[in-house]
Amino acid sequence: MRVFLRNDYEDLSHFAADYLISLLKTKEKGEYLNVALPCGYTVQRMYAILGEKVKAGELSLKQLRVFHIDEFLDLPEKSEHSQIQWMHTNLYSIVDILPSNVHYLNPHRPDSDYLTECSSFESLITSHGGLDLTFFGTGADGHVARNEPGSSLKSSSRITKLAYDTRVQLSERWGMPLPSVPERALTMGISTLFSSENVLVLFTGVSRSRALEMCLEKSVNHMFPVSAFQKHSNCTFAADEPATYECRVKTVNYFKGIEKTSEEVFGDP
Repeated sequence: MRVFLRNDYEDLSHFAADYLISLLKTKEKGEYLNVALPCGYTVQRMYAILGEKVKAGELSLKQLRVFHIDEFLDLPEKSEHSQIQWMHTNLYSIVDILPSNVHYLNPHRPDSDYLTECSSFESLITSHGGLDLTFFGTGADGHVARNEPGSSLKSSSRITKLAYDTRVQLSERWGMPLPSVPERALTMGISTLFSSENVLVLFTGVSRSRALEMCLEKSVNHMFPVSAFQKHSNCTFAADEPATYECRVKTVNYFKGIEKTSEEVFGDP
């Protein structure tokens, strides 16, 4: 487990973009970086930075193979609130990822056989050699993708029920009556995400400070799913300063010291 602390959301977003780019550069011509990608505010600025670099001719993402980490069920196919639509607006429309390299759990399967959909998605990931990088943010409750508190830490891709609190938050965010907010979602399981060779977890804002505390100062707890990733062999937790407010000063200073030592001895972390 490695921890990197940045001053603010902007610095954190640049760190995350640079992290992905550094892994992409390890791929030879004709090879792909298999990445599990999230939606949401935490990664919105990071995606914009990638778009700026592509537009400037400094970067190409044609060697990126994308797997969405979740999707809502029971929304209209062209809903502006779907994860697919969010990704198109905030990433695919501003970068050069090939459409053929974008894969997602299909919430509009004609036969509604979502068990088969999830099983096929797992097989698809495996057929491409597994995930090279999984990254995501988390909520105040420590959820991972749509693995709500209490989810099995050994779960694979599946249908999940959204917690009541989650639906209330979505209702407020979308300006939608609660009965119209989806009750179900398709999600990569915690075990699926954990199988990735590299994991990057982002924490931004004071509302995520409890989740960061649980990852750095507490033991694994299924009621805080994100805490499971402290046991991953190559996981990086990256946070802005407000997200550290629930951590002890000693903990924050310790990880700042580790990063400083790493820079002095080995160069850039």
